[in-house]
Amino acid sequence: MKTLKRTKILHFFILFLSFQLSATVKYDEGRVEIDGIQLLQDSEDENAYYYLTRFVRLSQKEDGSYELLCVKYVGENEASSGGLFHALVEFSLPQDVIDEVAAKLKTRVGENARIVGPVPMQQYTKDGDKGIGKFDVVSSILTDTEGDNAFTSNVVTSGFAPLLPNSKAAIAAKLNPAGATLLWESLSGNTSDISVSVHGYYEAVVKGYNAIITAEASTIYEHYSKLSNFQEKFTREQMRKINDGLIQDQIIKVEVFDRSEGLGIDNKAMEGMLNIINEKIIELMFDTKMGWAQKPKTEVAVELNQIKGRQKRGWFSNVFGGKDNTEYYSDNQYVIKRRKDVRMNKFYLNLSKTTTIKVPIHTSGNIGGLYGAMQDDDRYFRVINLADTDFQKRTVHFQIDGEFSDAFNDILNSVSVSFRKVYGTSADDATGDLLFTAKDLKAGKDFKQLFYPRLGIESSDWLDYEYKISWNLKGEDKPILIPRNAELWKKGNSSLTTLSPPFKKRSVDIDADRPSFKESGIRSAVIQFFTVLNGKAIPHKTKVIRESDTENTSKVNLFYDEKEPIAYQVVWYHKKGKYSEDIKVLDTDYLFLMTPTTEDLNE
Repeated sequence: MKTLKRTKILHFFILFLSFQLSATVKYDEGRVEIDGIQLLQDSEDENAYYYLTRFVRLSQKEDGSYELLCVKYVGENEASSGGLFHALVEFSLPQDVIDEVAAKLKTRVGENARIVGPVPMQQYTKDGDKGIGKFDVVSSILTDTEGDNAFTSNVVTSGFAPLLPNSKAAIAAKLNPAGATLLWESLSGNTSDISVSVHGYYEAVVKGYNAIITAEASTIYEHYSKLSNFQEKFTREQMRKINDGLIQDQIIKVEVFDRSEGLGIDNKAMEGMLNIINEKIIELMFDTKMGWAQKPKTEVAVELNQIKGRQKRGWFSNVFGGKDNTEYYSDNQYVIKRRKDVRMNKFYLNLSKTTTIKVPIHTSGNIGGLYGAMQDDDRYFRVINLADTDFQKRTVHFQIDGEFSDAFNDILNSVSVSFRKVYGTSADDATGDLLFTAKDLKAGKDFKQLFYPRLGIESSDWLDYEYKISWNLKGEDKPILIPRNAELWKKGNSSLTTLSPPFKKRSVDIDADRPSFKESGIRSAVIQFFTVLNGKAIPHKTKVIRESDTENTSKVNLFYDEKEPIAYQVVWYHKKGKYSEDIKVLDTDYLFLMTPTTEDLNE
């Protein structure tokens, strides 16, 4: 059963990966718009369409509830009052909208037309092209964080745009009393003070060069001849009329659509091929000996000797017929020849070259009308009176730093947070634990919370708490503890704590002189990176560079202990074997691989 389950999971993964790799849409044709939703046609399947999401929307859990929290807390004075705002948003369309658009697509395009999913969106990380692949919160309240009277003391976002299916982005903010009141009032209208902008791109196939050659030649040959012979007692009348004609029409059309310069496409080879074919077509059309213009074989007209007249007396007639003359009888004959030969020669050739372009997407959506619909539901909107010391509770939030979310794919298994609030006696202490996994982050759950009661504490000490963090590395049985001593605790009093790992991240671009690979007989180069993590030197990542790679530059993210070096080693594989370079210290964020000399490869 376990083997069968693993096989099903593997098949699902392969299908999902195949969908992601093959899903490329057309840019300049096949676009359909239904109810404001743009549908883009698949580049290979004319019946497959992908939908473009218009804007972000508030995320919902599986039970249908919204992932939203608005809290206003009222204390003894303005300094101890304020509010919290937290929301998860996603860039998707509701399933009922997709179903409705799919039905209308069949009516408009054809019964075989279908929607296969969203347009595969991609994003540039901030280590690559800046300003794309993220989302922005547009709000005069949440972004007012400067000055003594700022509406918001801090605002935290997860950083990356939720472009993948089922991915989510988080927004969290702490507000002063005025900011909390204004925000709640804003959320009661159809349009609120909170809008979310998403920036990303998708890849589309576009025609860069298109040349169509059409050639047509017609040769029409007509022949008509007639011979009439009337004979009456040695009289003969003959008439012959011959009419031969040749009509030859020559037509060549060459249509060229070229925007290769704007798209950066090298069209020299295509233009050279077009010129050669065009010259050959012209030569073929006007060649009167072997080509299309060859004249059809002329028909022989009706000649006089084609009609047999009176014959002289033969031997039989002279012997048995006596010497009397045989009387000639009248002989009337009529011969007509008519021929029409029409030869049509046609030639059609379509030379085209396509390329893939990145189409940027910038869109915004507003979060509005929430308070009017949810004000009575304390899951979303709550007012806490901080003056009620006996029943007051506090929510403490912990969030993974979005800058290191990709570390869960590379080196982290999980991150756990242990929490405690000490009241004086261990029986009253409030404790709790939180766990963040790669599955949580993939689902957009990079933000979790704990509650603890005030229990009648009059002073602001009730805001103080303690916590410690455990960063659990893949392949390691000993986690990285913060604080390092397992008996110690970190002190905190903030309602929102961002969890940043105790190691650094470094992004390295890798490039190589790929044309020299072929000249030197190099098949590939393998780069092994070594880092020090948690005080231990480990082989961290391996990157393979091949001569056949379509991308010129690749990128790797490396994680290492602060102030520790990063090393790398390059192994070259060629037709005679392999050549290993010495281990070197990585002192730059751009690594260019130089092909070894012939002497090195022959060692």
